[in-house]
Amino acid sequence: MDILFRQFTIRIFSLLWLFLGALALTAAAAENGVVMNITGTLTAKSTDGTLRALTPKTTVAAGETLITGRDSYARVKFPDGGEISLRPDSHFKILSFHFDEQQPEKDGAGFSLLKGSLRALSGLVGKRGDPDAYQMKTLAATAGIRGTNFGLLLCQGDCAHIPTPTGAPPADGLHADVEQGTVILKNAAGSQLVHAGEFSHVKDAQTAPLLVPKEQGIKIEIPAHINAGWAKANQDSSRESPAAKALECPPR
Repeated sequence: MDILFRQFTIRIFSLLWLFLGALALTAAAAENGVVMNITGTLTAKSTDGTLRALTPKTTVAAGETLITGRDSYARVKFPDGGEISLRPDSHFKILSFHFDEQQPEKDGAGFSLLKGSLRALSGLVGKRGDPDAYQMKTLAATAGIRGTNFGLLLCQGDCAHIPTPTGAPPADGLHADVEQGTVILKNAAGSQLVHAGEFSHVKDAQTAPLLVPKEQGIKIEIPAHINAGWAKANQDSSRESPAAKALECPPR
């Protein structure tokens, strides 16, 4: 009888550990992004310098820098429904990410564009609580969001191949365009709200952000096959979340 009882107890504890392990994995997954689409190559560089090649459906986590190869594009989706689409020769670091559907006050998303360009679609982080919970850092300025779809291009003497309305190479610094919502660009010299349909340029960290005439603005474009399902994915995540009614924050 004692032997049977011990066996039963061991089985119960084993099942309990498995259950707790599954919960831990679920919690960890809420911190990670998932690679959705890739054309070309996408590599993740960890804090210790380790490199790993990424494929669709692999996960990426805080501390990793995502690097696109030449002529390469990639799209990464985060648990809150937000997405990042990277253009060729870009370096994008995930500084931090936390999303708990039941605890909006703990939301946080910190990213850094180190090189190249991207297009971002914000998710629930920054829309259902603290609007400053979402931040995209660059050498020239930090971009905060107020519910938006925006593009960033960081030029450091390496943008001669980027087409512009004037035909001249883009000036060095940070270029931003907003398709939906509002972005606030900040650095030590000042801040600038950039609304839907507007463009901005930040020369460097010591120069305040400025609006750029629309006829001179640079729009960051992503191929349709990379962003396939972009809008639908965002709509689906909004409908599935109890926080959907709090999705839209008024521009400030």
